[in-house]
Amino acid sequence: MSAVPQELAETLSKLDSQSATALERLVRDAMALVRSTKREGTVDANGWPVGYFERTAGCFAGEPCDIPSDPPPEPTTDW
Repeated sequence: MSAVPQELAETLSKLDSQSATALERLVRDAMALVRSTKREGTVDANGWPVGYFERTAGCFAGEPCDIPSDPPPEPTTDW
């Protein structure tokens, strides 16, 4: 086991409440990043799981996405 947990606890005890909360948030975010990377497998250069966009947004490739050149006007109410 490393000395990091003890050092973190000591540092947190010396910080004001706002700084301690910010440090805790950073540590939790870092742990979440490591867990998601481990769970998802390898990641690309930007940190995204390999194949993520192919499974999500990329699955819409080839789907029609036509926008009318002149859409009809919005309906209005006559008073």
